[in-house]
Amino acid sequence: MIRGGNLSQDIGKRLDDVGLVFVDEVLAKEFSRSVAVEGDLVFTCWGTINQVGLIDERASFPRYIVSNKQMKLTVDQDKALPLFLYYFFSSPLGQHQIEMNAIGSSVPGFNLSKLRSIPVPLPPLRVQKQIVALLGSLDDKIELNRRMNETLEAMAQVIFRDWFVDFGPTRRKLEGATDPLTIMGGLVQDSERAQALADLFPAALGDDGLPEGWTFGRLEDVLELAYGKALPKGERRDGTIPVYGSGGVGGFHDTALVSGPSVIVGRKGTVGSLYWEDDDFYPIDTVFYVKSKLPMTYCYQLLQTLGLETMNTDAAVPGLNRNNAYRLEVPQPYNSKLLSEFGEIADVLRSKITANVRENRTLAATRDLLLPKLMSGEVRLSAASEAVT
Repeated sequence: MIRGGNLSQDIGKRLDDVGLVFVDEVLAKEFSRSVAVEGDLVFTCWGTINQVGLIDERASFPRYIVSNKQMKLTVDQDKALPLFLYYFFSSPLGQHQIEMNAIGSSVPGFNLSKLRSIPVPLPPLRVQKQIVALLGSLDDKIELNRRMNETLEAMAQVIFRDWFVDFGPTRRKLEGATDPLTIMGGLVQDSERAQALADLFPAALGDDGLPEGWTFGRLEDVLELAYGKALPKGERRDGTIPVYGSGGVGGFHDTALVSGPSVIVGRKGTVGSLYWEDDDFYPIDTVFYVKSKLPMTYCYQLLQTLGLETMNTDAAVPGLNRNNAYRLEVPQPYNSKLLSEFGEIADVLRSKITANVRENRTLAATRDLLLPKLMSGEVRLSAASEAVT
């Protein structure tokens, strides 16, 4: 079932499948008129009415139920391409049309009759296809980079868990492995490099289940969770510095509070949420940010394994108590060089992620610049294609 949280004002995010709720087939038949399939657009009726979604080949499921606070638009594809209309309603012109047709006062609303009344520019299908192909190529590259980053993030977490949670190299030694490439699980292909890494891991486990010589410390021995600082929206000035709350970037400011890279941890609201930031940023008072002498990539991966999201200590307003987090047990290798080695490997992965993120910002800026100009006819397709290539 598609709800408001599955739609976005982000042009590149056509449908967010995270947090979907599901109904059985019997109930779905009762809402047959609310079934949305590939090619349908989805709009929000109440609240954030600027949200537009599209069910396309990227969607995880072949059909969805649209909730009673959303509405669907089924496109006559002999006249218009669904993706063309999605781009139109996501453009400044389309967003303005939605806002101009809003109903209600305290809570903005938008209904089917208002949607039907909006004039839509409809160039020939041939031209629509060209516009969609151009803008879609940018979105496809953004999506490819996003998925690549998910893979890189997963790789870093797999390595961390193998080394510091499952103690894989030590266990493989216990199982009789002597080849350093095997001991390191195929992580590196250079024998000398693999041997240097393998030598950092003990060959046996102690009675406490840790590799011999390792000890249990506390999170406070590894890092500091520093408090953010309040910055009301009315006091923010135009700038490029991201402002982080527990839900992620919630705006921008002209002055940073913290120099990156660092990790932001949700304190109030979305408890235990984690965000990596390469550049300078401003964490507000609903988050902590991480300070440590150890590699920040190690701290980031460690925090993902501690279940901070389950440590809510306040029933009214979800909150993460710093002292409770500090008491969490953390395995500590006897040789600190192991942490440095992990940091070097994770930093390589992180640098690739950062490059993809920055490329995506450029691609999104290009798309967002071209979108309104293409929709209004201000820019010819040939000129736009040259700008992209």
